[in-house]
Amino acid sequence: MLTAAASAGRWAKVLVVITEDWFALSHFVPLISELKALAAGVVVATRSSGRLGEVERLGVRARSFDMHRGSLNVALLKEVRDRLAALIDEEQPDAIHAIAMQPMIMTSLALARARHRPAAVVLHLTGQGYLGSSRSPIAYLLRPLARAALRHCAVRHATWLVAENSDDVGRMIRDGVAVPGRTAIVPGAGLDLARYPELPAPCNHTVQVAFVGRMLRSKGPQVLVAAHRRLRARGVAIDLALYGDADSGSREAIPKETLAAWNAECGITWHGRTGDIPGVWQTADIAAVPALGGDGMPRAMLEAAACGRPLVVSDVAGCRHFVQPGVEGLVVPPGDAATLAEALARLAGDRAWRLRAGAAARRRVLLCSEDAVRAKIRDVYCAAREQTGASMVRDRTAAMPLA
Repeated sequence: MLTAAASAGRWAKVLVVITEDWFALSHFVPLISELKALAAGVVVATRSSGRLGEVERLGVRARSFDMHRGSLNVALLKEVRDRLAALIDEEQPDAIHAIAMQPMIMTSLALARARHRPAAVVLHLTGQGYLGSSRSPIAYLLRPLARAALRHCAVRHATWLVAENSDDVGRMIRDGVAVPGRTAIVPGAGLDLARYPELPAPCNHTVQVAFVGRMLRSKGPQVLVAAHRRLRARGVAIDLALYGDADSGSREAIPKETLAAWNAECGITWHGRTGDIPGVWQTADIAAVPALGGDGMPRAMLEAAACGRPLVVSDVAGCRHFVQPGVEGLVVPPGDAATLAEALARLAGDRAWRLRAGAAARRRVLLCSEDAVRAKIRDVYCAAREQTGASMVRDRTAAMPLA
């Protein structure tokens, strides 16, 4: 006997595994909304920062689950694996959707111990992250182990990979983590374009460059500060506005003492975290995304583009897939403060070019709307349903007691 959800062609239950409740709310509301349409029930397992109620108001059930993000303590990670395996056995989801690298790895490890076998596993890569991009000794040591866990999941389960750029898909296929034909590229997490309207360019006496994002070394704000210092030394007046807080849960966090020191420099203002992104782009002329790598499709870049701002971005996965040099802005080598300074100076000196590039950025970001992301997620789950639906029915029937 099929459940009502199964007979209607819907999944009975999807378990979403994500590190933080605020991350789910800031980036993945379109995804959660689409999963609600695809499944009779959605459960979100995530660490609580006090916002689980907001998650549940999306119409899903929230489970408090601390993955100890950023920890490399082996004993603690084993405990996380075992707790996640127990949660999977308790919830018995038809599909598991693990978002970002740590949940992907921990879900893969947990599934090796769990008794329950979901019909499908969706590994949702939001970028290579610290483990995939860092050159630290500990990252070199753990990377092969992480790949082995992900490969085991791909072999043992019906696994789909969702990523935000083609470079990440290619790398995961080469590593044996992704199966060709079971991959999809989603254009970021999905923007509500009405929330980020195209804004008129400001009329600043001094051109303002803005950076929005967590203050992590991997995001490159220190490279942007170095570029600003070069410009000031040359007598090029550009104001730099930094928006974002330090992320104490990350190994890449820039100390608040450093941020305060930057704020004391001439022409630099560190504003901390902001909840008004359109307000940032009402006053800023140029968006800088000097990432060193590890992101999928930076949301800050897409938000700035939606508001009609020209972009100066690093030549890393995600950024280079969005910005066409000379069209939406400029692309510079990651970590190269000198070239970044030159790019900023060029854009700062040509208002007409800034206006053209900003308009082009707005046109391009139309491909990254919430509707576009929801359509991609729907395609993945429909494909998974077609390929696993029969085995799901057999597994459920075999498990039912005889009358």
